[in-house]
This record gives sequence, structure tokens and C-alpha cells, in this order.
Amino acid sequence: MTNSTNRRAQRREETREKILTAAVRVFAELGFEAASMGSIANRAGLKKALVQYHFETKLNLWQEAVNSLWEELHSLENRLPRLAEVSTRDEEREILRQVFRAIIDFARSHPDWVGIMFREASTPGPRLDWLVENHLKKDIEEGSAFIALAQSHGLLPQGSPLHILNIISGALTYPLLVSPLTKRAAGISMASEESLDATVDILLNMLKP
Repeated sequence: MTNSTNRRAQRREETREKILTAAVRVFAELGFEAASMGSIANRAGLKKALVQYHFETKLNLWQEAVNSLWEELHSLENRLPRLAEVSTRDEEREILRQVFRAIIDFARSHPDWVGIMFREASTPGPRLDWLVENHLKKDIEEGSAFIALAQSHGLLPQGSPLHILNIISGALTYPLLVSPLTKRAAGISMASEESLDATVDILLNMLKP
């Protein structure tokens, strides 16, 4: 490739990333139906025609935006330690704590991921079908398998891994969703480092077998 070709390719990728970043924010704030290619273009500081050139339709853009979020999530998961890599109970509990903390940290740093997931999960239809097929089904299967493994190590109580997975997921994400309310009503930020540590520690204690 020539230098000019490389520069064009780089600019094209930078433009796509700018559009995806804007799209994630707009879809999380407004939902799919209320969002528009125009509102996303405005958020990105680009012309609507350029957004349409790169993604053609709003559905294509939504799917690519969702894919970009889950790529970041899976990148985080790949960096987490595994239960099979340690041998003592203290080390196992520390890994469980790291996993819980990683989930809540990701949710805090990616509020749009939480927003889009909760919006779509409560709206049956083709988008939810696509999200389940491409991301959520695998997430649930892998999450349930992790819960079952932790149960076999005596780290979590017995019971349906799916139910326990939902309880843990809700406990680690809901406080962030209502953080503005809690701050206003009680003067406490549920998104602070101190609150996140407390949430994880309390959840671990509640889930002791």
C-alpha cells in the first residue's frame, strides 16, 4: 500500500469509530426507535450522508455498535484469571472477587452497555432475537458454566446456576443504574470506589455456602 492509501484507510477507520462511539451513546440514551441516523451524525459531528455511507441503515449501525461493546467485554473476560489456575480456597475466593469487581467496573465504565442491554432485554422482537443469537445466549451459557464451576469448588451456594447468575448480574449492575437516585436521596454515590468495593464484599458474604 502507498502512504496515501494507508492514510485514507486510517481516516476511514477513525470515522467509523467516531460514528460507532456516537451511536452507542445515542442508542443507550434514546433507544433504537427514537434514535435516528441524523441524531447520531450530530453527536459524531459528521454529516448524515457520511453515516449512511459507512453503515447504510440504522439497523446495521445498531448491530455494529452492539458488536463493538461486546468486543470490549470479551477482551476483559480474556484477561481474567481462571479458577483452574489456583489451588487454595483463599486464591479461589480472590478470583471470584476479581470477577465480580471486573463486571461492576465494566458496567461503570460502559453505562451505555448496561443501558442498551436492559432496553433490548425488555423489548421482545427481532433485535432481541439477534442479540440473543449473537451475544446473550453465549454469555448466559458461559456465565452459568462459571457459576456451576464455582459451586463445585464450594464458593457459591447450590441451586440453579442460571438463577444465581441472574441474581449476581442484577446485584452488580442495578446499583449503577440507580446511582443518581441514591446520590440524590441518600447522599451516597453507588458508583464510587468505596461503594463498589462494599457492594462486591457484601455480595460475596451473602453468597457464602
